[in-house]
Amino acid sequence: MEKEKKIQERTIVNRKKILDSARQLFNEKGYYHTNTKEIAKEADVATGSFYNYFPDKLSIFQEIMIMHLERNYADLCELTKKLNEHPHRAKATIVNYVHTGMDHAYENRVMFQDFDSILQANPQLGEIIGVFYNKIMTEIYDFCKDSPHVIKRTANPLVMSQMAYFIIQGTSELMSKLLEDVDKREYEEQLAQIVYWYLFGS
Repeated sequence: MEKEKKIQERTIVNRKKILDSARQLFNEKGYYHTNTKEIAKEADVATGSFYNYFPDKLSIFQEIMIMHLERNYADLCELTKKLNEHPHRAKATIVNYVHTGMDHAYENRVMFQDFDSILQANPQLGEIIGVFYNKIMTEIYDFCKDSPHVIKRTANPLVMSQMAYFIIQGTSELMSKLLEDVDKREYEEQLAQIVYWYLFGS
């Protein structure tokens, strides 16, 4: 029993080390310029035993992507909760949400720069994204439909929820591609102002 527990603990530790090392290398070199041998070395895991934890590089990327999407969904749920509970702080809450989200996007920019081509070559990833997209859109839809603080700009909450999503997602993707020396905070402030106006402004 004790031996099994130690094996489980070692598995958890080694998987985390591999994921952390892969994320680091993906963000330094990009997905296609990183191989499993490098990841194993960075994680201080024997190359031979590496495959006991992950069958290939794609499975690591997939797990990192799921963690990324889970975080995005959790952050969104926290946002809608705060906006409902403290509407008088809505502007500051949205500003903080945008700043935090964009910081995370900048940190992982290199890792996801090849995302479209990875997705094209591996359609099963699209199914995973679809599940999270539906969860995210449902959360925004319910918020736009049910929150007493949101201005109903249309009788159709689906239109509002999709517009809110497109504003944030589309602008965020553009901002994540800005040059390093550009003052990104000013862009983020403007995005937060637009989202606030769309949901709460007159």
